[in-house]
Amino acid sequence: MNKVVICNSVGSYAEALTRGKEYEVIAENEEKEQIKILGDNKRARWFKEDYFVSYGSNVPVLVQWQFDDVIHDSSENSLQHPEITVILSDGQKRWCSICTKVGLMDYIQRNMDGNVFLIENQIIIKDFSHEVVNDALIHLDQQNELISSTKLLS
Repeated sequence: MNKVVICNSVGSYAEALTRGKEYEVIAENEEKEQIKILGDNKRARWFKEDYFVSYGSNVPVLVQWQFDDVIHDSSENSLQHPEITVILSDGQKRWCSICTKVGLMDYIQRNMDGNVFLIENQIIIKDFSHEVVNDALIHLDQQNELISSTKLLS
């Protein structure tokens, strides 16, 4: 049996890779730290090994998400900071806050007193439509950034 790896990040190859999916290694180039696989687009090509983890590794992926607050204004101009819960394939429940660019600027102007301002587990999105939030979460998940952008629900 050939070597199998699991995609941990798609990078700029969203048409060829899926995070969490297993791929059979066709060839390896240790010097360049690359592996050749047949991608989702049915083309064999070389990828950096960094996009993959070894077979058997746990790569939890987004399964579903929900708004935890009522959205009163879903537009780009919304000042809301609703929380959402995401559920991953390994059963983890995680949460974060989301806001629009306008909502972020308003929040900073109202709350920044000193020389620094930190907002942990905050995702800035275009608007609060289900489609935009879903696309944003899928993008973060495929880039292996969703877990670092959220906090574990205790």
